[in-house]
Amino acid sequence: MKHSEFPVIYPEVDTIRQVQELLILASALRPDGELAGALRVALDVPGHCVSSRMEPVTDIHPHTLKYWLEKLWMSGDLGPAERRLVEFQNTSDNMVAATRELLDFERDSGFRLVAEKV
Repeated sequence: MKHSEFPVIYPEVDTIRQVQELLILASALRPDGELAGALRVALDVPGHCVSSRMEPVTDIHPHTLKYWLEKLWMSGDLGPAERRLVEFQNTSDNMVAATRELLDFERDSGFRLVAEKV
């Protein structure tokens, strides 16, 4: 991926920027906002629980990602934090608020976090 006319002087610079983008997003969110609260719950989920059920996505079209996410979250073996995340996503008011918070971040920062097929 080429982002500018300047040569990349170290490996994995794009990945480093992804980490930095996630950190600035987390830092910029209102601590009492819906998105920040959901991210705190997501961090409570033991990573091995999700990664053990995860398969690589085949396509990043929003509808394909929806089915991929549903398969991941529809497992009958979800822990308490995972169930809270599913409940959060199934509550329209939560998703409307989280969407607004993310759009506000995008407006303020001038960039968008996007999925890219690897």
